[in-house]
Amino acid sequence: MSKDQFDAAIGVVPPSTVDVEAVLDRERRRARVRRVANPWTAAGAGVAAVAAGVAVAFVPGAPAPALVPPAASKTPSENPCAVLPYPPQTGAPIPETSAAASSRLTAVLTAAVQQRLAAGTTLGPHEHGVYPKGVAHGPLEFFHVFSAPVPHESTCSGGEDYFTSSATTAKGERKGNLMAIVTRLGGNATPSTECTPPPERTEGSCHRRTGPHGETILESTVRQPGGPTMYRSEVTRPDGTGVILDAENVAGDAKRGGAPDMPSPPLSLTQLTEIALDPGLTLYP
Repeated sequence: MSKDQFDAAIGVVPPSTVDVEAVLDRERRRARVRRVANPWTAAGAGVAAVAAGVAVAFVPGAPAPALVPPAASKTPSENPCAVLPYPPQTGAPIPETSAAASSRLTAVLTAAVQQRLAAGTTLGPHEHGVYPKGVAHGPLEFFHVFSAPVPHESTCSGGEDYFTSSATTAKGERKGNLMAIVTRLGGNATPSTECTPPPERTEGSCHRRTGPHGETILESTVRQPGGPTMYRSEVTRPDGTGVILDAENVAGDAKRGGAPDMPSPPLSLTQLTEIALDPGLTLYP
């Protein structure tokens, strides 16, 4: 059978309805906020995104994603989205619309950060403040990231549900960045509550304590020798809100390594925790 006869026999192959770029963006976000013991795991391991039977493997340092054959499918009765890493959120539904919560959280965080930054420091937009694709948000402007879990054969994609914001800081040539996540507990952006060793080829510290109103506080530092430093404060509130605040001494993303843009992050661990404990930084005002 000739190629023309074969093409005529099978007909026209319908175009794919999968937005691969959207899947890649979603899985990159999930890699940044996934609840893992090692906050920099995404820098040292591949991230798999699956949609419509095609797996896209992120290989560190690779110029482009590599296509991988789909895994063997499960029986139709099994739902891959019913198990980890897609746990249900345990926090109650929030009492506000997403727009109202985003606006309120932005005002609270911006005021708290500006009170603590060194004099003369300015805030600018950050590369991670783009969502959905092509929609840029201002410095420390919260937005709601949401994607429903979507099962396909033996894999599950999506499952995001949290509020996040970010900003680049600058004082002269010294630049850094800040990132915040506010979420209902139980989802894939839930703060950690136990200390773990720092990632391989890094050094760091971790301290766990209880806050003034029963909050669980985890304060950690991760440093790449000769490279950037990340401070992280994770607060689990009794009302069902989880807060994660990061400060890094690079303008972009510390996970990429390279030389730091300032001696230390723009906010200290103590300052991050003070902000995370602000009563206004909650989903249940």
